[in-house]
Amino acid sequence: MHKNFDVTKTDAYPLGVSFCEEGMRVAAVCGETVPENSKEAGIVLYDRRHRDGVRIPFPAGSGVGAVRAMLIGGYHDRECSYLFYCGERVWQDPFCRKLANPYRYGAKRKSQPRCMVQDTAYDWEGDSAPGYPYEDVILYALHVRGFTKHRTSGVAHRGTYLGLTEKIPYLQELGITSLLLMPSYEFDEIMEEPTPAATVEQTAGQMQQAAVFSDGKESKPRLNYWGYQKGLYYMPKSGYADGRDAATEFKDMVKKLHGSGMEVLMQFYFPPEITQTEMLDILKFWVLEYHIDGFHVMGVDLPIGMFTKDPLLCGTKLLTSQHYEPEPEDYMTRTRKLGWLSDGFLYDMRRVIKGDDNMVNQLLFHVRNARPETGIVNYIAKWDGMRLSDMVAYDRKHNEANGEDNRDGTDYNCSWNCGVEGKSRRKGIQDLRLRQMKNALSLVFLSQGTPLLYSGDEFGNTQEGNNNPYCQDNAIAWIKWNHTEAGSELLDYTKLLIRLRRAHPVLHGKEPLKGMDYLSCGYPDISYHGREAWRPDVSPASRSVGIMFCGQYGEIDGRRDDAFFYIGINFHWNAYYFGLPQLPKGREWTLYASSDPETAAENGRRDSAGEQADPLQEIYVAPRTIAIYVARDCAAKEGGEGTAPRTGGRQRTQRRSGKEAL
Repeated sequence: MHKNFDVTKTDAYPLGVSFCEEGMRVAAVCGETVPENSKEAGIVLYDRRHRDGVRIPFPAGSGVGAVRAMLIGGYHDRECSYLFYCGERVWQDPFCRKLANPYRYGAKRKSQPRCMVQDTAYDWEGDSAPGYPYEDVILYALHVRGFTKHRTSGVAHRGTYLGLTEKIPYLQELGITSLLLMPSYEFDEIMEEPTPAATVEQTAGQMQQAAVFSDGKESKPRLNYWGYQKGLYYMPKSGYADGRDAATEFKDMVKKLHGSGMEVLMQFYFPPEITQTEMLDILKFWVLEYHIDGFHVMGVDLPIGMFTKDPLLCGTKLLTSQHYEPEPEDYMTRTRKLGWLSDGFLYDMRRVIKGDDNMVNQLLFHVRNARPETGIVNYIAKWDGMRLSDMVAYDRKHNEANGEDNRDGTDYNCSWNCGVEGKSRRKGIQDLRLRQMKNALSLVFLSQGTPLLYSGDEFGNTQEGNNNPYCQDNAIAWIKWNHTEAGSELLDYTKLLIRLRRAHPVLHGKEPLKGMDYLSCGYPDISYHGREAWRPDVSPASRSVGIMFCGQYGEIDGRRDDAFFYIGINFHWNAYYFGLPQLPKGREWTLYASSDPETAAENGRRDSAGEQADPLQEIYVAPRTIAIYVARDCAAKEGGEGTAPRTGGRQRTQRRSGKEAL
């Protein structure tokens, strides 16, 4: 016991360091074995009188199990910092809320950053979460640093929480409702320990983080840019803050995002050594302290059922890639707090876009897939794997910059380079790639599940074929905001898809689509078509199908009067003609959008007699193209109003053959 401090025993819970009326309360886990418990343990305290630190041991008999606790009576120095020790081992408090001497991001640590007590009040000013149900969510995943770190981001505080806040107008214009932040809790991004393994499987979704290794020389530090590792789970990452107060900057960001109508979700990676109880405590802490609206929990054998049952998390979204079968009460209450992320949509839809055999049935399954008891999150590109622009430009991964002889990252990408590996200056290749990216985004936003868009994919950001940039804190992984002409066109198309989805409930219903006319309105909620209406071709060789959504099954302001939509999907290398189903009297089909301008130019082709078909009964869809048609009132056409907006991109003056389309 240190003679200059009044130290007494106290309760062993809660863990961590805090101030109370009587002084400073300290509780720490100091070893789970008898030898560990026999060693002297305590706190290393740093303050104005003890700048080099003073060791204050726990009093004898203060332990309960592996936990030791004490009260330092009369001590109230809020500017002090501390570390824990047990014998010769010194470590940070895993429950600390603030660091006294945070390092600049990427700087090598000369010593462990010391912990501080964060006990200042924060004014949330009546902040409240938007609380979107899964069917109304447009989810946007991003890396806080990489989102604005590039010089072209146009923000004053690049790579920080403040920089993300500066991008709120852009996110609003895009139509985003919910952000998913990659790990933003405190973790040490410097990885120095060499290991012979090239990659380490980290999640059930097979996300890979490669380890550091050397060539026989002194190993160089490598950055864990992604952050999927154990960390200090009770504080935001200080390296993403513009100043020294990361907690306040993070709270300011959340409050401004909520005020702008956006939710904030976070990713947490839990290695096996984190107990289930601690996982639950961490999630509840972030809900209470930082007003977080949801989590994507990652790891192995996670207690998903325990998370869903906790009453404090009943209004919190919980995303997982781990299979979990909802229990009977989940079906009864339908709270739908759980959202399921599966790579099944990603791989199936990539194969569809490539034009693989026997994929039409999988396409139809994913388009209508929804579950009343959980959210289904759909994506065609995310943080690991190839970016949207890279999946149409590379057949193979190109991870050479990671320094692992291209061995890291998945080899199974289901990508197609459209004829040339990597960058191409050929106009035909560029047009095809742009069309394929539009097709991919169309499938994501026109399917019934919750769409997830990874930042930068909306304008074709590239990682140069790197599908595992876990260590790339540079332009490879950062978002490049200097759009090319093609990038601007893709961005406009993405905005159109998001507006369309948000405006029409029939495109994002809560209940699964049945393919039946259960309203007795003359049409099923969803139906499939081919060269003839109502006769789809689902044979193994088919690569084309038409899908109609009946507007009677979408409620707007309590009335079932949403629009009818027809999606003509043609992933064949030749053009395809679809027969359109007949609409209710007084309505006709009109082109709303197309991933290819040739389809827009061919809208309203003449019938076999050479006369203009009116109403439209057959449509032409160019090779590898998706066309979106909407039903409108004929009276609107005659009055010159109500024409649906059309997007076809750059105009062409000459039709291409199927061969030229490749």
